Amino acid sequence: MMLASSTREAPLSRRAFIRGGARVALLSTTFGAGALLSACGGASEERSVMETPRLSTVENFRDVAGVGDGYPTVDGGRLRRGVFYRSGALTPGDADAALLARLSLRAVHDLRVVAEASLAPDRVPTDAVRETHEIAPIDAAGATPVDAAAATAWMNARQRQLVTDPAARLQFGALLTRLARVSGAQVVHGTAGKDRTGWAAALLLAIADVPLDVIIQDYLLTNTAAETQIDARVKAHAARAGMNAQAVAPLYRAQSATIEAAFEEMHSGFGTLSNYLAQGLAVSAADVAILRAKLVG
Repeated sequence: MMLASSTREAPLSRRAFIRGGARVALLSTTFGAGALLSACGGASEERSVMETPRLSTVENFRDVAGVGDGYPTVDGGRLRRGVFYRSGALTPGDADAALLARLSLRAVHDLRVVAEASLAPDRVPTDAVRETHEIAPIDAAGATPVDAAAATAWMNARQRQLVTDPAARLQFGALLTRLARVSGAQVVHGTAGKDRTGWAAALLLAIADVPLDVIIQDYLLTNTAAETQIDARVKAHAARAGMNAQAVAPLYRAQSATIEAAFEEMHSGFGTLSNYLAQGLAVSAADVAILRAKLVG
């Protein structure tokens, strides 16, 4: 099976890789943040999948493939929904646990370290297994930026570390391998579902050959899906540190510059997505092909 065009060996310029060409720009205009939230088009009968439940007790829970007919690929395909989900800590109340049960999840992939997980243990759905991929969290609560620009720079640097850190690369590689090899629906989560989970979701979308502009817009949906929790964290941090809320907001709100920084770091260090997957994460070409086959309908 041939890999998607975004995983081919030809090096990509920053403009092509981050912003995309004319076709990507057109798709970005069509599928802006508002359209992504409302849908990517109505689901057809052939592609009908149960709508992703809105969970009040699980932060930022959503389908990696988007909504409706799923996100578009650069070659005119669509992502298949109901395969991979993403979220913050999987700690549903009884009502939300019942909704999760309807998704027939088979694996819960927890990206948190032991100390984080012990504070909010997973409630694993029946018939699902919990797998751990411990990746050190981005400790935004400990940052003391002088202003919003400094906060953004701090976050960008930490997101770049998720790409370069050997321990993180080992775990992201193991995660993608397991997502490929485990059958059935699966969910990936961290604590808030923004940083580590955001990079994992971005990689899955890139493997599926979703335009980069759409990947960025998906990353930004965290600001809507977790608006209440984000606002609470910003206010708490500002009050604790005696700082202006605007100065610390970039530590908690998803920004396009942050996910772009991660892709730039990947491009700088490995040249192509396929090199990063193979050399940086040790994911086999066969598993990459399986992931794309699972994702693209």
